Amino acid sequence: MANFDLSKYIPVHSRISEFYDKYPGGRIVTELVRLNEDSGFVCIKASVFRNCDDAEPSATGHAFEIRGQGYVNTTSFIENGETSAVGRALANLGFKIENGIASREEMQKVERMTSPTPQNGNNARLVTRSVS
Repeated sequence: MANFDLSKYIPVHSRISEFYDKYPGGRIVTELVRLNEDSGFVCIKASVFRNCDDAEPSATGHAFEIRGQGYVNTTSFIENGETSAVGRALANLGFKIENGIASREEMQKVERMTSPTPQNGNNARLVTRSVS
């Protein structure tokens, strides 16, 4: 089990709100970098622009998710990855980084990945045995 306090991490929506307060003419653009339907892997890139007409982003961020890894990712792994990528891009621009770059959503992913029990509703158990 992961050993950290989720309450110390900023949710992405707080970074988004602060971004639009500071840059009302800004924009956040996301793109699907890679989707592997067979393995359920997705990589998302988020680009943050201070002004709507900027040609180049002020910051970018990437995130990946795996379908079925945790309850939310059973149906919403792409959306979850998009949220994490946006949070990362905004952190790279300097929004709400007092406690680090990682957002609460990213740390929830760490928690899902390090949990000893399946969180996708599967009650399968790992069985090991010695083979001589």
